[in-house]
Amino acid sequence: MAAQEFVYTTHNTEVRGRKMDNIEAVINEHASEGWRFVDTLENGGTTVGLVFERELQE
Repeated sequence: MAAQEFVYTTHNTEVRGRKMDNIEAVINEHASEGWRFVDTLENGGTTVGLVFERELQE
């Protein structure tokens, strides 16, 4: 059985008043394109990005 391989992408987030705008819309848009949310990127305790992955298509 072959090991699964993934590709990754990130989405920068904009924080306004300590709340990210339309985060659900961003996640749903990526999901509709086959991406799966896997992690956040943080800087000094603030979320500055989202990490998505999807299986590499051969």
